[in-house]
Parts: sequence; structure tokens; C-alpha cells
Amino acid sequence: MLLKEIMQKKVVTIQPDATIREAAKKMKDYRIGYLMITNGESLRGCITDRDLVLWLANGKNPDETRIDTIMQSNVISAGPDTDVFDASKLMARKKIRRLPIIENGKVAGLVSVSDIASVIEEEVDNFFHVEEAYQL
Repeated sequence: MLLKEIMQKKVVTIQPDATIREAAKKMKDYRIGYLMITNGESLRGCITDRDLVLWLANGKNPDETRIDTIMQSNVISAGPDTDVFDASKLMARKKIRRLPIIENGKVAGLVSVSDIASVIEEEVDNFFHVEEAYQL
């Protein structure tokens, strides 16, 4: 199975010049813990709810800091034609829970660990049903 078959196509993004408060509000409004920072349709970076918490713990003003000053700029991504198992290995090796999907230099979607886990669980279940059928 390929990532394009399971990826979330509607993703929430934010501009690099947005403030920390704007990012936090967007995460709250959409009930998400991850934002991709885009300039147009191209990925510039990402930020997690954990990143915001760690930054806020320093007591700085969230209205005075732009998101691009604290974003993670070395974002691991994959293409839509990447196999789910290859993506799961990449995510495990890099210790990431979300994988932006990039196609032709543009954000095409997002896959999370739970998206992949569901597919792998289904594949494992299918494997065991085939094994049971051969044992009868």
C-alpha cells in the first residue's frame, strides 16, 4: 500500500511570519499537535505542540516571536508513492510521529504513526487469516 492511499489530504499549515500565539491558537482551534510551516505551497518547516510548550516555559511573550524563529527546518518527508512499510521504517529510524508528504515540491498531505499503524494492523490480520486458511 502506498502513502497516497492513506495520507490526510486536508492539512493545516501556517505562514512563517505568524506568531507563536497564532500557531498555538490554530492548534487549539483544529485540535491538532502539529503544524507545517509553508511559504505558499512549499514546506519550510514544522512545529509541534511540544515545541510550543518548551518555548513557552522560558517565559517569553508569544505575541513577539515569529514561528520561523523556533520551527524545525530539517523536516523529514516522503513522496506519495512511498510504500507504507518503508515509511514506517523511516519514521521509526528518525523517531518521528508525523510525516509530511511532498509531491513536486508542494505539500500534498500528512501521514501519522496512527495512520500507518492501522494499515499494518490490517495487513497482519490479513496475513494470519491466510495462514489459518492454509492450516485447515
